[in-house]
Amino acid sequence: MIKIVTDSTSYLDESFIRENDVKIAPIKITFGVKSFTEGVDITASEFYELLGKGETLPKTSQPSVQDFIDIFKPLIEKSHHIISFHVSGGLSGTVNAATIAKNTLKTDKICIVDSQSTGVILQFLIERAVELIKEGLDFKNVYSSANELVKKMRSMFILDNLDYMVKGGRLNKAEVLISSFLHIRPIVSFTNGKTKIEGVTRSWIEAKNKLIAYVEKVYKTFGIDKIGVHCGANVDEAEEFKKRLQDFLENPIIIRQVGSSLGTYGGPKLLGIGIQTK
Repeated sequence: MIKIVTDSTSYLDESFIRENDVKIAPIKITFGVKSFTEGVDITASEFYELLGKGETLPKTSQPSVQDFIDIFKPLIEKSHHIISFHVSGGLSGTVNAATIAKNTLKTDKICIVDSQSTGVILQFLIERAVELIKEGLDFKNVYSSANELVKKMRSMFILDNLDYMVKGGRLNKAEVLISSFLHIRPIVSFTNGKTKIEGVTRSWIEAKNKLIAYVEKVYKTFGIDKIGVHCGANVDEAEEFKKRLQDFLENPIIIRQVGSSLGTYGGPKLLGIGIQTK
């Protein structure tokens, strides 16, 4: 049997996790002397409440090699194959930790997929893998299909400011310079698995309009199979944004509130789009 493993930046629904026996390697987060495990003992809402009160940025830590060994080994011992889907290797060392765990176990029954992104993109990749497994596709073909699907993914997001990404070290020195401008709202993409500033606006409204325009461009150029909206603490705003997308899209649109692993660097006010193109 083929088993699916992922990390907590996929933000999968609990019902989907249970129904498909997906194994999660959680991100850990530390506020001062208090440590939490994402999705286990801290919710997204609780995280944003703490973030708003904190004077310093919390610290996140990826799943360790041992965390992955503890997940992989029992599955391998039961003769399962594993496809492990993870947040972009350009953003986190999670892919590397999973790969080291695989090599430590000296097995060819594990394949690692670098999503080149995170959030709903991971969800879409995993959903497709589950479909193919149920259709009876073998291990290698499910893995190769997942890697091909990565190429069809598009993502973009807007931030209220760059403070959290700068403090978290997620931007290079050249990009950090624009944070010195007052009231800049950055538009950020995942390009080759890394964050890249695609532009800036002077107002949040303008930033949202540009995000809508981006979705329209992808829709007209490639077509859209699946789409999801990411948000931070601004869930009501995400609902309004979803309604605007539904003015020209027939696709079901999911909303996913991101938690500590992404909110630490994006801040409490963010909007993002994850798209699976046709």
